Amino acid sequence: MKPTLPLLLLLFGVLSWTGCKSDDPATLTTLNYDGPNASAPQLPPGRNLFAAYFPPAETQPYVGRTLDRITFYLTQVPLATTVLVFGEGPDNRTPGPELYRRDITGRVNTTEWIEDRLIPGIEITGEGIWLAVEVELPDGQPFSVGCDAGRSYDPNGDLLLLSTATQWASFNDITGETVNWNIRGVLAEE
Repeated sequence: MKPTLPLLLLLFGVLSWTGCKSDDPATLTTLNYDGPNASAPQLPPGRNLFAAYFPPAETQPYVGRTLDRITFYLTQVPLATTVLVFGEGPDNRTPGPELYRRDITGRVNTTEWIEDRLIPGIEITGEGIWLAVEVELPDGQPFSVGCDAGRSYDPNGDLLLLSTATQWASFNDITGETVNWNIRGVLAEE
């Protein structure tokens, strides 16, 4: 049986398809390391900060664009929730100056993806940027910001400042587990 032209074209299309990911930075609209929410870590009571750090190598393709909003996943509603953005710090474990802070406690009443629109947005300059969520946990409620299963673990995606600590650390350094926080920065459309 001879192959027909439509069958050959279909075969060519299947063999030449490389997937859905684009190399064009204009099509990527989020800064994130995480995958779907899988769980949340058990943390001490008090104020704990979760962050994802995006170094200059990751922000350079988006110079001139604006960080429009931050989304994050909560598995339990904390006593207080604050969204923060920090600039580039002296190293990849120390954030720089605070660029944005908003207490959104009054709007957080559910466990799901939460969104905070930055007004005004923050221009991406090519320097590193930290996206963070601070939660206050009561005794007996040790869970809050969600994380993925760590299949695509990035050491900049699990930064944590515990209520019992004075320095930032990687969750992996503390526990040996590989996760990425469910924290994403959404860029405004061009």
